[in-house]
Amino acid sequence: MSLRPDQLIKLLIHESFHYRKAMVVSFLLINLFMLVLGLLWPKGYTSSSTILVDDKKIIQPLMQGAAVSTEVADRSRLAREVIFGRKIMSQLLEQGGWMKKNPTPTQQEDIIKGLTKRMAITNVGKDLIKIEYRDIEPERTFKVTQKAAELFISESLGVKSEESQDAFDFIDKQTKEYHEKLVKAEEQLKEFRSANLDARPGTDADISARLNLLQTRIEQASQDLKEAEVKKQSLEKQLSGEAEVATALSREGQFRSRIADLQSQLETLRLNYHDDYPDIVQLKHQIADLSQAIVDERKRREAAKASGKVVIDEGVINNPMYQQLKQELSQTRVNIEMLSARIGEAKRQLQQELERGRRVHGGEATLSELTRDYQVNRDIYQDLLRRRENARVSMSLDKEKQGLTIKIQEPATLPLTPSGLRFLHFVIGGLLLGVLMPVGLLYAKVQLDPRLRLGALISDKHKVPLLAAVPHLWVPAETQAVRRELAWLSLVVNGTLLVVVITGVLRLVQVI
Repeated sequence: MSLRPDQLIKLLIHESFHYRKAMVVSFLLINLFMLVLGLLWPKGYTSSSTILVDDKKIIQPLMQGAAVSTEVADRSRLAREVIFGRKIMSQLLEQGGWMKKNPTPTQQEDIIKGLTKRMAITNVGKDLIKIEYRDIEPERTFKVTQKAAELFISESLGVKSEESQDAFDFIDKQTKEYHEKLVKAEEQLKEFRSANLDARPGTDADISARLNLLQTRIEQASQDLKEAEVKKQSLEKQLSGEAEVATALSREGQFRSRIADLQSQLETLRLNYHDDYPDIVQLKHQIADLSQAIVDERKRREAAKASGKVVIDEGVINNPMYQQLKQELSQTRVNIEMLSARIGEAKRQLQQELERGRRVHGGEATLSELTRDYQVNRDIYQDLLRRRENARVSMSLDKEKQGLTIKIQEPATLPLTPSGLRFLHFVIGGLLLGVLMPVGLLYAKVQLDPRLRLGALISDKHKVPLLAAVPHLWVPAETQAVRRELAWLSLVVNGTLLVVVITGVLRLVQVI
């Protein structure tokens, strides 16, 4: 139902008068309920303590890079983890007096849960942590808050020192392990180099150069050997031809020279003697023998030529030309033997270098692996040495309370007045709710009830003119009854207000 503000106000007043008893009873009950709730509502006392966490001191720039300071991003979260731990909570139970009743473990857990719910730990600044605790007893609130702050500081410093000691011990252990690994790697590398002298940097280049040199020597010696063999064959041919010529010239020449001498002697004897003279006969026989010797010599030379042999006469051997060729041939044969030996030796050295190269290549991988392991272990060991010294300095700073400063910036105080909802809040809330709640219910009823309660709504809804509205006429008896009823209702409202005021005064003077 859509109503104008003036129509709505008029209608609410009319409905309130119509349901006046229910309105007054609702006002009475709501105020009495809120009054009782305010009386029974437990008082809450709050105490807080602010802790300063400062890790930026004068010593920090001096020790930059040599020590690791504490870096805390969410200090309140770390503080909750520390304070809400079982160790500190057990001490807080002792401090708060809960352990005097000897609670069971289950009851202790319930008390701890209540403590954690009533304790708030927040960041109030970059380096400030606020511990706030609420309880129904002011003295216990103060003691618990104070003790929580003290225990947090002592525990944090102790944990920080223990962490530094543990970090140093761990790094020191790792340093010793890697020192043993480094010594072992050094021994393995030393033993490998002792067993493989060729396993050194630059060996590959030396072997390659050596192989190239030996290959060049073999090629050059092979070329020289071929030339020497050609020269040998040429000298052998020259010696063979010279021997044949010299032999032919020497023997046949001797025979022919002898025959010529004998012919001369024969002619001389024929001048004085006949052919049957003994000396002439003897000369003829000698000439015939020499002629036969020439024929035999020719046959022998032809046979030797056919068999490829050269028959050398002793006279030829003493020939200077033959001696020179013979000497050159002998020298050439010596050169051939030397070149052959040189080639064989070069090939043997080449094979040795190839085998050496295979060994070097096989050991190079092992050497690289050993060297890599040594370098890795050395780098890690050196880094661990630096880290160990940093950890040592950090541990010293923590022991001297120089690395991280935690102190109470604002100590906890004894709360004198309760905090949170107070009795006055319940009184004011009861008065407001006693008025607003019935009016709100009436407004809901008006909006949901489809009946027409104002004459103007007939014209608005049905679009017909309203001629007249007949009001309710009160008879004298009804008027008297309504007046008496309003008087009683006013008395109830005033009595309710009086009870509220008296209760508030008594609560103020702490009578109730």
